[in-house]
Amino acid sequence: MNTQAIQILFLKDLFLSRWPLFGYLVGGLLSAMVTCLPGESAGFIGFILMITVTIAAGIHLIGVLLLAEPVEMTRTFVMSLPVSLLDYSIAKISVVLVAFLIPWLGMLASLTVLTFVVPEAKPGALAFLVLLFLFMLAGFCLQLVTAVVTESVGWTMVVVVLGNVLLNLFLKTLHEHPVISKLATSEILSWPPVVLQIMAIEAIVILVALGLAFLFQSRRGDLV
Repeated sequence: MNTQAIQILFLKDLFLSRWPLFGYLVGGLLSAMVTCLPGESAGFIGFILMITVTIAAGIHLIGVLLLAEPVEMTRTFVMSLPVSLLDYSIAKISVVLVAFLIPWLGMLASLTVLTFVVPEAKPGALAFLVLLFLFMLAGFCLQLVTAVVTESVGWTMVVVVLGNVLLNLFLKTLHEHPVISKLATSEILSWPPVVLQIMAIEAIVILVALGLAFLFQSRRGDLV
């Protein structure tokens, strides 16, 4: 494994994505701040904007950094360089994941701070937000493995649509759950067993999806 080649490929893609990443990060932070404004309408609008930014970032990064390379013949050029298939796979999957995590972590971190700083915010809502953000990260990882395996925009968009449908069902289930629904209005941050169980399932989905993406990509006989 050539760590220098991996670093160069990683930094190259990260540099080329710097402006969209900056836009998603700023948009995500602004959305997070809107959720803490007084009034239910402002909170709802900020919540929707936050989800929209996360979904848009995932679709854009996978499309530009993964799916566009075979079409634009960029990957053909990269693989003509002294770079192994393993090096390319590690760099490509890593940069897509890290690029997504930048706005994802920015929003979650800002919400965590705002939850304990804004007087109107309820600390108990943080557990609900962690469940939501982990679900969106799991959805992104499933989109990532689909893009790696199929190299198809169509199939990737199918997973995106299914993920959005499941996200709505997931939010509905959380709101209807007697224990989790109370967290949104709780003055005390707590982690009930059901929350920890859901977090564990989400973590497993994330790890399995990333493992499959890397395994499939690294075992390809030819990427060109």
